[in-house]
Amino acid sequence: MKDNDIHDIINNVVKYEPNELDISSIESFAEKYKDKSEEDIFVEIIKVNNEMEDKISEEEYERIFEKLESIRPMLSEEQNNKLNKILEILNKDK
Repeated sequence: MKDNDIHDIINNVVKYEPNELDISSIESFAEKYKDKSEEDIFVEIIKVNNEMEDKISEEEYERIFEKLESIRPMLSEEQNNKLNKILEILNKDK
């Protein structure tokens, strides 16, 4: 990834101002999964992925994966490894 790409990503994150619905959704999500194991969360991700595949266009689906890839520079090595595992699982599930 180019330095300009990283700069753009950081600028977008800094400019992001979550609205009340975003904050509520994030809090709800955090509460729902706070006591779940990593394995439980992976299973849930697969379920959500299957639902998304049925409800959105292929182009929208691909954009989601592009966004996931775009956050890699902001992730730690451990987080990147977890993202790799999630993407691998989702690709096998296709």
